[in-house]
Amino acid sequence: MKVERLFSLLCPGGRGAEGEEKAATPTARCNNPAPLPNPPAFAEAGSTRAGGEGLASGWSARLNLRFEPRQVNGATRTVMAERNHFGPLRILKPLYPEGDAVCHAVIVHPPGGIVAGDSLALDARVDGGAHVLATTPGAQKWYRSTGADATAVTRLHVADDASLEWMPQETIVFNGARAQQTLEISLAPRARFFGWEMLCLGRTTRGERFATGEFRQRIRLVRAGGDAPLWRESMLLSGNHPLMNSPLGFRELPVAATAWISLPDDESGVATAHVLTSARDALGDAPTAAASSPESGLIVIKALGDAPEAVRNLLINVWKKIRLQVFVREAILPRIWST
Repeated sequence: MKVERLFSLLCPGGRGAEGEEKAATPTARCNNPAPLPNPPAFAEAGSTRAGGEGLASGWSARLNLRFEPRQVNGATRTVMAERNHFGPLRILKPLYPEGDAVCHAVIVHPPGGIVAGDSLALDARVDGGAHVLATTPGAQKWYRSTGADATAVTRLHVADDASLEWMPQETIVFNGARAQQTLEISLAPRARFFGWEMLCLGRTTRGERFATGEFRQRIRLVRAGGDAPLWRESMLLSGNHPLMNSPLGFRELPVAATAWISLPDDESGVATAHVLTSARDALGDAPTAAASSPESGLIVIKALGDAPEAVRNLLINVWKKIRLQVFVREAILPRIWST
């Protein structure tokens, strides 16, 4: 889907002459707390944003979302109750390919990539009784930097009796990028969650490797109201780091992914064990993928691969296998992946 088409779909109401965004639906509101920043000046003629070079400063963008259940024509519908954005980070019109109960939310960063000095922040909350499947139309790209770091912070909050399926496409770290990425997931005790984070080091289709630059990643999954994390990862990876070739690290494979499944369970862990069995069945005999349960109610999946498509398809197979058990719904792929 072209960027121009994405811009036209970001908020169906469009933009007014003064730059204020019209409400897309009665259940959502769009607020601009400050005017959009001017595009950064280029340091030299002929430089382009897509190349990630020559930028004097970066763009800042943030998007805050909240979803809640509402009664609409006698049925429960998950609606986007709040939407607050600043800069080029938006959401397409909510989609309902599965009926009213599940809202498919497509998050879009129209510039198409993140360059030196850029800063992105996403905060998404799912209230009790709501069910959201969130994804992106394409990969998140970290372009080569001329020196400054770029950052992206994503915070997800899932309330008791709420469901969130977090399925963005992969993150591609270009050779020479300097990036800091944070993912924080807060789950209430009765929350249901499936989510993944896929990392691709270099543009594999071009034979590119992550030979220079620096990538920092921090992942933290906690139970709401508690300080002790259920799962925590921290990584500082420089170009051509020995870990990329080590059999204890990436094994010379450029794609790495982590996925999480969280569901309510008692101390016996019976429900968790059944879902873990399904996840392992879906992984099959993949030699660089495994699933484990560090505690009752939580399953963690790790996978490595030589191409994003292979790892993504592996995690999709897991999602298809466990969705009926965890979310009591048959798997329906997001339509945006087919456009």
